[in-house]
Amino acid sequence: MANLGTPCNKGLKETFNLTTFHSGFLKLAILKLVSVRPMHGYALMKEIYRLSDRTWKPSPGSVYPALGELQSLGLIIQEVDGRKRVYRLTSAGEDVLADAVLHTQNGIRSLQGLLDYQPLDE
Repeated sequence: MANLGTPCNKGLKETFNLTTFHSGFLKLAILKLVSVRPMHGYALMKEIYRLSDRTWKPSPGSVYPALGELQSLGLIIQEVDGRKRVYRLTSAGEDVLADAVLHTQNGIRSLQGLLDYQPLDE
């Protein structure tokens, strides 16, 4: 078995970092947060950072494209509030969010089972 510290496995080590893990949850986080109240992009970044115990600080370069994609899918709408653009969840977004939360919770339970793995006594 190869040593994970060798240069040939650098890509494998990068696969398991928090940045990669968080990027998969960004759209879900945005949908969840704007389901509670309309928010602008900077407020979303600050709230994700706060809720993650300051372990995840999404960049504008990831948040704003995600907002654009969610908007193009009809899951959120953008409203102008003075100089700010705030985002609100649509009814289609509510349906997708409910489904995504359920699937994510099931996935977390499955992963927890793997992380807690103990071999059976033989």
